[in-house]
Amino acid sequence: MNSLKTKLKFERLEKPGGLWAELRAACQVYFVWAAMLAFVVGVALRELGVLAWPADWLPVLLGLLGLLAAAALLANRPLWLLPAFLLLGLAWSGLAELRLNSFAVPPDEAVFFRGRVVQVLEREENAFDALAETPRNGYSFIMQGEDQNDWRGRLLIVTAPVQPKAGDCLQVSGLVLDQSRTHNFSLRERDYLRSQSVAAAVRPTPQGIRFSRLASPYALPGLGLAVRQRVFAAMEPLPPLQQALLKGIGFGETGMLTNGQSSVLAQSGIMHLFAVSGLHVGYVTLLAGWLFRGLGRLLRLPDWLSGLAVAAAVLFFCLVVGLRPSVLRAAVMTLAAWLALAGERGGHSGCALILAAFLLLLWQPEWLREPGFLLSFLATAGIVFTGPLWRALAPSPLLSVSLAAQFMIMPLLVGFFNTVSLVGLVASPFLLCGAGLVLLLLLLAMPLAWLGLAYIPLAGAGLLAELMYRGAELLANLPHAFVYALRPGWPALLLYYLLLTAALYCLARVKNEAWAEEKI
Repeated sequence: MNSLKTKLKFERLEKPGGLWAELRAACQVYFVWAAMLAFVVGVALRELGVLAWPADWLPVLLGLLGLLAAAALLANRPLWLLPAFLLLGLAWSGLAELRLNSFAVPPDEAVFFRGRVVQVLEREENAFDALAETPRNGYSFIMQGEDQNDWRGRLLIVTAPVQPKAGDCLQVSGLVLDQSRTHNFSLRERDYLRSQSVAAAVRPTPQGIRFSRLASPYALPGLGLAVRQRVFAAMEPLPPLQQALLKGIGFGETGMLTNGQSSVLAQSGIMHLFAVSGLHVGYVTLLAGWLFRGLGRLLRLPDWLSGLAVAAAVLFFCLVVGLRPSVLRAAVMTLAAWLALAGERGGHSGCALILAAFLLLLWQPEWLREPGFLLSFLATAGIVFTGPLWRALAPSPLLSVSLAAQFMIMPLLVGFFNTVSLVGLVASPFLLCGAGLVLLLLLLAMPLAWLGLAYIPLAGAGLLAELMYRGAELLANLPHAFVYALRPGWPALLLYYLLLTAALYCLARVKNEAWAEEKI
């Protein structure tokens, strides 16, 4: 049936007018989604450096945007608004950069900052130790507030002597640090901080932190942090390797992994399992849906109430693991798909992905500089848009999903890690099943942590995670398991995706024609 649908789609594209007429008609029908996509493309063009126009050109860009919008309205041409939304994305990205650049305190100068803690980094993964020249000697956290010059935004506080909680209100005095050094994923330190919407890193003076108000222990962020800390405490009897793997797979905390262990994961092609994203949210939705649907039938509750309970479970899981871009993307997609099903519109996965990208980049356009955001969205886009073509080629649905995601993110993995895993294309589907079982055990451990019984599922999850790692280690040691490659430029990336799309289109069409001849 899927092959027949694909064949009919190809025949439709061959009608008079061709692909361009089909795309124009689709934009008219799905205008709102096309406008969101144009906005996302505009943000991407600037944040990724393809159109790196100076932020000083913002008035000119806003003027062009106004002219396009006026022309579209006067000529009654709604499709002319799509370039206007693209320019709006460019302008929105420029406004975000202007806000960050307006931070006026230079390096090595004192700053007084007051505000609220929005994110606390774990002690063992303090990735900014080198900035403070005192490695492993404090805590790092991100604050939202204002400085002595009335500038408003986010600052990163590094190697603080105390660890606050999310929601605490602080007053910090310290020195602004130099951001010219390099950091992970081949990004400059300044670019990495900007991907988190952080204007600068600050090292507090010895007596430079003062609490003005503590966060309520009953607030949702506090409850999410308490669940995570209880699960981490229950992991302490486990071997260090198992603790590191469980924190990575379940919570995206990779700070306990050594460089050698991270290399094994990258060379075997399973590093993406350590980014909390759609896989995790999918299992939360599956378990919560099964639980609340059963309770709803038992208590004879309406279906919409069970749906709200599932949505609440997904949002609380996001608070437990931290509000990361990949987690928020998966949560928005899940909730959008649930709303579509509730409205009997079917599962428009592509529209849900576009909506998630639009909402997240409207909130923080700098997230497009973050590798986790790019990898998460590209992997999902590969599954959504090229999955049907892979299903026409691959022998099993699980393999088709894995190949769709792997081939879509391969250029970015080369750019970030300079490594192409050949064994990962084959081993990833099987390790994905193991990671799913580990996740189920970790999710079971969360409610059991309040009863002191979390160690039971954690012991099984740790053993399974270590078996997965040992298997990945064997695969990484095979001859030609991976190859090193140079970081690709934009022309190479564009050529790769064009060739991939053309190859999948041609192969799927040939297979559909062969299938049709067999049926005759």
